[in-house]
Amino acid sequence: MSKALEIQVINRVLSGEKDAFRYFIREYQQLAYSIAASIVKNQDDAKDVVQNAFIRSYKSIRSFKQESKFSSWLYRIVINEALAFNKKNKRTFDHVSIEDANGVIDSEFNQADIQLEAKEVKLKVNSVLQNLKPKEALIMNLHYLQEMSLKEIEESTGYTISNIKVLLYRGRKSFMKLYLNTTTT
Repeated sequence: MSKALEIQVINRVLSGEKDAFRYFIREYQQLAYSIAASIVKNQDDAKDVVQNAFIRSYKSIRSFKQESKFSSWLYRIVINEALAFNKKNKRTFDHVSIEDANGVIDSEFNQADIQLEAKEVKLKVNSVLQNLKPKEALIMNLHYLQEMSLKEIEESTGYTISNIKVLLYRGRKSFMKLYLNTTTT
């Protein structure tokens, strides 16, 4: 979305056109959910976090400084909501099982070997991401799955570039260790 279009939609919301905010929900809902899920590790909780983040961003849209992208501002709210959710619920993620992380996995016996293998790899990757520490999973998700640059991650999270690099390094290291453990079992 262009910055000019963002500003136009923001101005419509500020002038009282409540329905204009739906544009941001449609535009950013999927990535907001992905960010929240990488932190709270539960689909239903991630949906609640995203809903709260959109409500909070709508209510505080007047405080948005139009120097950065709206998406960066929104993602920071999503991250803060998710971290607050974890803190409030005193979540720990040391012993999350693959079954808890992915739910029940249906076997598809009639698919070709290549499709089955690709699905297995995807499940393993998702399982490993679910077992990473929330900050590491978030940064790995944003950088590798959402293909955000370090600068975009910095704007979205408020973390410094050096902190992001450290989290990426730790995340990659943890990811490989966990991934290799799931492939040998």
